[in-house]
Amino acid sequence: MYINDEVNLMPVSKQDEGTLFFSAFMFRFGSIEQRKEQPEQRMLEKDCRKHTFLICEDGTGRLYIGHKQYVFSSGRIYPLAPGESYQIEHDDKVALQYVVVEYDVFHVLTDDPELYTRSLFEHRNKLGGYAYAQLSGILESMLPMRDYRTDSEYAGLNVQFQKLMGMMITRYTSLETELSPEGKVNSTIKYVDEHYTEEITVQKLAKLAGLRPAQYTTLFRQLTGRKPLDYVNHVRIQIAKEWLGKSDEPLRDIASRVGFKDEYYFSRRFRQSTGFAPRQYDRSLQRQTLVQDFSSHDVNIPAVPERIMYYGESAGDMLIMDLPILNQRAYDAVQPIDVEETVEMKPDLIIFDSSDDQQFEQFSRIAPTLAYNSHARLSDRIHMIGSWFGKFAEAEQWWLTYTENEMEMWQKLQPFIQPGETASVFVYHRGARLFVMGNIGLAPMLYHPLGFKPVAKIQEALAAGRAYKEIAAEALHQYAGDRVFLMLPEDPTARQATEALMQSAAWQGLNAVKKGHVYPLEETIWNLGDALTRMNLLNLLPELLGRHSDR
Repeated sequence: MYINDEVNLMPVSKQDEGTLFFSAFMFRFGSIEQRKEQPEQRMLEKDCRKHTFLICEDGTGRLYIGHKQYVFSSGRIYPLAPGESYQIEHDDKVALQYVVVEYDVFHVLTDDPELYTRSLFEHRNKLGGYAYAQLSGILESMLPMRDYRTDSEYAGLNVQFQKLMGMMITRYTSLETELSPEGKVNSTIKYVDEHYTEEITVQKLAKLAGLRPAQYTTLFRQLTGRKPLDYVNHVRIQIAKEWLGKSDEPLRDIASRVGFKDEYYFSRRFRQSTGFAPRQYDRSLQRQTLVQDFSSHDVNIPAVPERIMYYGESAGDMLIMDLPILNQRAYDAVQPIDVEETVEMKPDLIIFDSSDDQQFEQFSRIAPTLAYNSHARLSDRIHMIGSWFGKFAEAEQWWLTYTENEMEMWQKLQPFIQPGETASVFVYHRGARLFVMGNIGLAPMLYHPLGFKPVAKIQEALAAGRAYKEIAAEALHQYAGDRVFLMLPEDPTARQATEALMQSAAWQGLNAVKKGHVYPLEETIWNLGDALTRMNLLNLLPELLGRHSDR
């Protein structure tokens, strides 16, 4: 089981094909609240009872929905569905001010309207990126009317709410006529992708975006990792590769076809990009395979990639399948990504552990990109990798061997495990904030049919598909199992909080602590769910549990 932050979605095609999707719904205002969180405040996770908009007014922070992380800054708007949970954290400098709007949605295609609880806005990032001033007028009129006492007052508030919904739906379904600076630059990137044969200058692109050339160039590099004209040449050379693979036309004709006026300049840029002169370019290097990734993108990837750049928590799934991962490591997919660094690494394939379509599009401009889901079942992940790279038989054999070894390990551990014995995994993360793990990291392996059981509170989180849950230290006893696996974080603040917890009365009072059934483990090594870590745990768990047994 794994978390998907876009639960119970309507098919994407319904909205992408121009169907009047939103005309099938009615919206009823629920509540509006303005919140201001000071830097020292800790914000626990909150559950959504209704459809919800989170609208940032001022300050900067991060929003966590399930296992996904989003930038939360002025003008950003994120929709959530009933049953989803969110958590906001801000930086340590200024207060974070935001508005929470709750509402009900009714499906009205039949004579008996039904309460609609599924996700209404499939692409969570599409509502943000606008100046907050465009929203402020409506919100400022709604907030004073939230404590309505008469039908007339409610009617006035509802009128403003329907205006808000109209703005949201217009933004979500429009072709982005009112764009942020980043959106304007993105529109010119798409222009280059479609008009690469034309004469293109920085001045022309900046004018199309309505920005000063210097500002335009800075934003362009942040989004693509390249200067504008370098990106133009990159697009032209990618198209030229296709022509070289299917045509024997003279170089001057191919150069002209992709937008180069000078055959010699084309050859020079081609060699700089590929390391080959155009006619020396071995067509075998162009062999590609069409595959489908975890987000259902159809992607042509190199049949035999040589430089794979992986963005995610761990590259263990890739390394176990002997893939050529750059530097044998994973790059952080959560922190702001240095796109220029990615370009400089010259990957021939990027694997990105996220369902963020905007980031996917950004990476796809650099190299073929596959969306990955490290929270999917290990079996699904390994078999998917095998299908991508012509290693399905190896993937199947690895999985069979692993499951046999895992079963053998748990069978050997039966003398050390009491019937119905429970286990929990705790970690301090994002500073001094305590989390209990759900269906990611070490925890899923512990909850093997022959292994430990989750306590009732954790079972609730698992049933809801929760990756993890933040808890207060005072509630520790409600989540602590008969065995406690305590992750030791790398972050100094989190590490200090962990050490303080172990000295607290709440910790010392746990049965697991009294019996010596506590297992401190380095978080960055053991709280992972990738294939390589799973294999290493097959050796670690017998050592830990055998050494700390009552029997």
